[in-house]
Amino acid sequence: MRLPDRIQYVQAATWLVLVWENAWKSLLPLICTVGLFLALGLLEFPLLLSPWLHIALLAVFILLSAGAIWFAVTHWCNPDRVSIIRRLETHSDLPHRPLSTMDDRLTNAHDAQAAIIWRIHQRRAKASLRDLRVGLPRPGLPLFDPWAGRAVVYLLLVAGLFVGGLEADERIARAFTPDFSATRNAPAELEAWLTPPEYTALPPLKLDPNSTEPVAVVQGSTLMLRVFGGATVPRLLVDGAATPFKRIDERNFEFSGTIEAGQHLVVASGDIALAEWPVAIIADQPPIIDSDKPPQVTSRQALRLSYKASDDYGLARVWAKIRLPIITKTTNSGTDDVTEENARAEEEEIMSLELPISPPGAAKSQDGGYFDLTPHPWAGRRVMLHYLAKDQRGQVGKAEVVILRLPERQFHHPVARAIIEQRRILSQAPDKRLLVALALFAISSGPETYGDDEIAYLMIWTTARRLQLKRGRSVSPVMDILWKIALRIEDGVMSVAERELRSAQEALIAALSEVADQDEIERLMDQLQKTMDRYLQALAETAEGNSQVRHRQPMDRNARTMDAKELQNMLDRIKELSRLGNRDAARKMLRHLQEILENLDSTRIIAQQKGQGPDEKAMQKLSDLLKLQRDLMDKTYQQTSRRRHLSWERDINKEGRSGSQGEHQGDANSGRRSNLNNLAGRQGDLRGQLGEIMRQLGDVLGKTRGAMDGVDQAMSDAQTALQYGRRGQALSAQRQAIDGLARSFWELAEKMMREAQDDGQGQFQQTQEDPAGRPFQGGGMDTSRVMVPSETDVQRARKILDELRRRAGERSRPRPERNYIERLLDRF
Repeated sequence: MRLPDRIQYVQAATWLVLVWENAWKSLLPLICTVGLFLALGLLEFPLLLSPWLHIALLAVFILLSAGAIWFAVTHWCNPDRVSIIRRLETHSDLPHRPLSTMDDRLTNAHDAQAAIIWRIHQRRAKASLRDLRVGLPRPGLPLFDPWAGRAVVYLLLVAGLFVGGLEADERIARAFTPDFSATRNAPAELEAWLTPPEYTALPPLKLDPNSTEPVAVVQGSTLMLRVFGGATVPRLLVDGAATPFKRIDERNFEFSGTIEAGQHLVVASGDIALAEWPVAIIADQPPIIDSDKPPQVTSRQALRLSYKASDDYGLARVWAKIRLPIITKTTNSGTDDVTEENARAEEEEIMSLELPISPPGAAKSQDGGYFDLTPHPWAGRRVMLHYLAKDQRGQVGKAEVVILRLPERQFHHPVARAIIEQRRILSQAPDKRLLVALALFAISSGPETYGDDEIAYLMIWTTARRLQLKRGRSVSPVMDILWKIALRIEDGVMSVAERELRSAQEALIAALSEVADQDEIERLMDQLQKTMDRYLQALAETAEGNSQVRHRQPMDRNARTMDAKELQNMLDRIKELSRLGNRDAARKMLRHLQEILENLDSTRIIAQQKGQGPDEKAMQKLSDLLKLQRDLMDKTYQQTSRRRHLSWERDINKEGRSGSQGEHQGDANSGRRSNLNNLAGRQGDLRGQLGEIMRQLGDVLGKTRGAMDGVDQAMSDAQTALQYGRRGQALSAQRQAIDGLARSFWELAEKMMREAQDDGQGQFQQTQEDPAGRPFQGGGMDTSRVMVPSETDVQRARKILDELRRRAGERSRPRPERNYIERLLDRF
């Protein structure tokens, strides 16, 4: 039976689908092979191989392509009519195979009934062919390629086309043509980096291979060279001395080494010079160190060492060595002397004293330290001392030898002197330990001679027993114990407090010099506070015990005097500077505090005086008045700053708040008027206090009365300006009042000091500085040599820090602003 034309068209379309499916199955290996090679060619992978490997890759490609072609030929199957009909029946879900029925023939064509039935059957089969569907090709590649390797090829091919771009045809051509000339003639590429030593803090330098300009090289710098390409191993020539590169792979090489000397650098590959640089070596010079001041001995018999040192890039260590010559000679005066010949002699022992570097790692440092060497066996003897400095490179610089006599503690208590004498015998002749033990037993038998001190008695007795029983042992621990016993008998608790204070000072100085966290510094500050309190208490007790001697002696105008309040103020300043992150200034002030305490005369310590005269009391009130006026000015300034801040916030947030803006603004204005009225009231109280002080001083004012009247007028102007809300005028008037008070305080203090000295009394002592921060030149503390922030600067910095912390906690502020504030607060 002839099929309709529509069915024949459907069969033709099905034949094309089957051809497509068979082609994919048979040609897939060939497509993947060609596609993979084209992708590698577009990515220029063959150019990374040597020519012979490139040929090998082409051979593999040809073999794989031949195999893929053979596979395609052997697996090709042309669709026949049966497969076409079966594909249509299957895809169209036709039951009973109607298309096959249309091709069938009746075997018994002469039977009329059979013919009728057959025609009915074919009409039914033909009627079921109305919904024939060809469908899309389904080559079944997942069964043929279960690992989806074809997807990788597609991705590489797309990437290659994207990378190759307009050069795709050239890249494919180069993939099929190995270039043997490239190995011989390809120019090598050079990259050169010069990295100075880390301690120099200099940045790395990229060298230009095409430049012939001289290159400054810090001695010890690291030279990093990399060569890409080339047929031979490159080499580095330093003044003609060749060093080969290290091979990374077939065509890449590198070199890394330090440059210590040389005038000419050449990088060559074969006969070709890739780069050539004249070199100027910057030698790292040894550090220079010298004595800043001659060694000094403080009133507490501590040795003060001062140095000044410098280096090209930074100091790593500074220390002093003390040596005792073997050979000495005695002069006519009976004292031992050290000649130049003796100074060069070998020493039995060396004592090293570490000195601080301020700031740590600095290229220049001028600092020093205090050392209590009185317990050392060399105390009182002449020694050789020289300073040494080491830089980051390990080079050591030395200063000239200084000859000095080490300080020796003088004991006045007879028992203490006796113990020190036995200690000296033990240090010079350890074999006499039994004789020393007998002497100590004799000393311990009379406790009434050293105040019936039970602790001292037990220490003397146990030390003697130790010398008696432990023969052949080192006597160094015993000598330390004997020294502590003598100090206890001589000074009582004063010696313990002094040792603790020195240890606390040195620990805090070391923490401020190093990168210690703030919690550790706070702990050391608290420890220093406690030890200084104990020391001042012991010092006051000692001064009170020697009060008769103090009253009999005339006052020395150059004597170092100090009261507990001044020392506490200095310690508070050190704490504040440390909290604000200015550790360098805190360390300098701590050094100055150490200097004051080392030179403090215990017979002249001035505690908070009782029974002061009326003039001194009035001066103290004037000092307090100046501080109160400064505090009031700070409050006025805060009100001005807060007003500006609130105005700025109101401008930013005015949108969306118009309904309640008037009410809030009214409340804010009322609050500000109330604050200004309070400040005006306080200003009036201060003016009243000024009048009372002027009445107390009376005739003492003299020529200063005019200045005090000016202060009174400035206070009156400030009070009026505050009452009327004129903050700027109030601040100006308050500044005039502060300047006038400070000037008057200065003049009155000097006048009273001159009168006291002329009368020979000397009971009035100036304070460290007037409340305006100006140092006095009299007997009080002078901090002019210590460059630290003034009290006003510290307070301003603290206020700024508090304001930053407040703003950082306001979540309504923009995120960029809060991030910026947090970065500012990181170091605190």
